[in-house]
Amino acid sequence: MSVESSRAFLQIAYDSPELKQQLKALTGTQEIVRLGLRYGYTFDVPELMEASSSFTGTAEEAPRRRRRSAATGDVPTGPLHHEYRLDDLPGLEGVIDQLPHLKVRPPSVDLDRFGATFREEDLRSTSKSPADPEFQAWHETMMRAHWRDPALGSGAPRRDFHLVNLDEHVDHPGYDRYLEAKHRMVRTLEEFFGSEVRFSGSLWYPPASYRLWHTNETQPGWRMYVVDLDGPPVDPADTSFFRYMDPRTQEIVTLRERPRMVRFFKAEQDPTKLFWHCIVNPTRRHRWSFGFVVPDDWMTAGARRI
Repeated sequence: MSVESSRAFLQIAYDSPELKQQLKALTGTQEIVRLGLRYGYTFDVPELMEASSSFTGTAEEAPRRRRRSAATGDVPTGPLHHEYRLDDLPGLEGVIDQLPHLKVRPPSVDLDRFGATFREEDLRSTSKSPADPEFQAWHETMMRAHWRDPALGSGAPRRDFHLVNLDEHVDHPGYDRYLEAKHRMVRTLEEFFGSEVRFSGSLWYPPASYRLWHTNETQPGWRMYVVDLDGPPVDPADTSFFRYMDPRTQEIVTLRERPRMVRFFKAEQDPTKLFWHCIVNPTRRHRWSFGFVVPDDWMTAGARRI
């Protein structure tokens, strides 16, 4: 394994339209390592990171332009979120087709160990307002500790992510089928919007899971999330939910979820416009969320269907 091998792979990825398309579906470094191996390039994560830090090329300029554009855009004067039933969106039948292949439960995940990391005090923080000084002090303390318990060391699980990042599990038997479904999902969405789309996350929320309050301010721009459950809730009030704080009014908005839905919102960098949000699955059901970075004009591009 070597940094040179990693750098060579990054170069062919830059030069190859096919590889560029495949990379849009990847969010985890282990996924890139595995893809490199498929093309005959052997390297590990530290070598990939070192090669990435020194790799140059015009390919880096377009993402920078998109970040600058997103960072300087105006906050919409209308709704801060948009939700749709996936079945009501003609042109996204391909997304529906891929969901069964994406909603995986890797056997490499130890659910007993996962359950043991649940913390009631962390879950309670999702009921507080990010504007509350008490919450802000707690949040700053946790950030300084990198969301880990100092007594447990750097190997302790992060407390702000009590969920499973599917892209960190690349060694289970179903991974290749899952990856192909991600590729097909990107192609479907690019055809739908007529512009570049890339994955931002593939997350599995087992029972009693959560993602604590955050803003995504380091990655500004419009997000699209395809959310699905393992079945309809018996009680509509007993389901997972998405919660956000309106930066204009500091109102807390809680959105109850249902199977096969699509959600859009915009992450901002301006401190006065931050889109604080959290996700909680307090039920015995399983929830999956597949995130994408979509074009700023997604609404115009999809207007003929939405």
